[in-house]
Parts: sequence; C-alpha cells; structure tokens
Amino acid sequence: MKTVKHAFLIDDDPVTNLINLQVMEHSKLASRVSTFTDAKLALAKLKEIWESDPEKLPEIIFLDVAMPGMDGWGFLDVFIKFPASMQQKCSIIILTCSIDLFDIKKAKKYGIVKDYITKPLDIKALSMLGSPKHQYFSISQSAVNAI
Repeated sequence: MKTVKHAFLIDDDPVTNLINLQVMEHSKLASRVSTFTDAKLALAKLKEIWESDPEKLPEIIFLDVAMPGMDGWGFLDVFIKFPASMQQKCSIIILTCSIDLFDIKKAKKYGIVKDYITKPLDIKALSMLGSPKHQYFSISQSAVNAI
C-alpha cells in the first residue's frame, strides 16, 4: 500500500476519529493524520495550508457526510470552489454509516470524490484504496454488489 505524507479525517464524532486514526496508523497509510470534528475548521485549515505551503496539503481526505452544522455535502460544495490545482492534490473518500444508494449516487456527482466507504474503516478498505488497481468508486461498488 502506498503511504501518503498527510491525511485528513473529518467526522463529528471524536471517538470515530480516534478509531479511524488507529486503523490508519496500523495500516501505515499516512505519515501524518490530522483529525477534525468540524467541517468548517477542516476547510479553514486546507485554505491555510494552501496559502502557506501547498506541499503539506493532505493527499487523502476521509469525509463523513452526516454531521451537524456543515455536513459533508456542504464541505464538498465549498471545496469544489477552491482552485483546481488544489483539488487535484487531495483525493476525497466519503467515509460514512450510510448505505443509502441515493448517497452513493450523490457522491458520484462530485468529480472530486474518489470512493465511498461505509464505516467502520478497516485495513481491507485501506488496502483496496492503496492498490494500483483501485478504480473510481470500486469499493462502494463492491459493497453494493454484496447487498
């Protein structure tokens, strides 16, 4: 599995972030992981990094969609307004409890979303993401086929 320099975990539940962080540390997916319980704060941090040192942007962002205040969809609506060169540096993976096909279809409409994973995050999903054979939305398609 390819290791990235920096990843973001955005989920309103600090316990979920802690568990996901431990899974990511065990998998060695990222050298550094930043966690956020507020989507607006994560967007502010992305903007700050972009303006100060774009090389430190997270290469992967795990984003929950069901959050109070700004949800994941609101995050994506703001993120797609950022410069294209910034968007290209960050792969967004939806990480949510929702198995609703409507949500998966909605996520696919955002060209910046690379896949849709249902919680809990696990080593198998991270291995699939890190595989050179990983294709756009292949993890969510595997889950849909299993239903």
